[in-house]
Amino acid sequence: MTQAHILLAHGSRNADWRRPFEGIAARFGERHPERRVFLCYLEMWAPDLPQTIARAYAEGVRQFRISPLFWSSGRHLQEDLPLLLGELEQRFPAIRISVDEPLGEREPVLAAVLDVLA
Repeated sequence: MTQAHILLAHGSRNADWRRPFEGIAARFGERHPERRVFLCYLEMWAPDLPQTIARAYAEGVRQFRISPLFWSSGRHLQEDLPLLLGELEQRFPAIRISVDEPLGEREPVLAAVLDVLA
């Protein structure tokens, strides 16, 4: 498998906070067995993004798709993530990384939220 799909969550001091994200990653992996799916955290939890990229890179992965499990594109996605990606691209030659828009900014998610709130 030459591509990894990374689900990137924020991180929290509360251990219970990660349960929904672990559930999403497990269910997503079950629905897409053809993909190499990783869950990692931007801060406070392991594995973090550099650890995840290093692991997949060691397994031969060179293409990465990152799907931020964030509601919106704030400071972390506008500033912190690009800096981190620049460091990773220098550290791991020949990798290609694409980043999806945050989940909360996608129309199907917004429609689902409106349905749930109704």
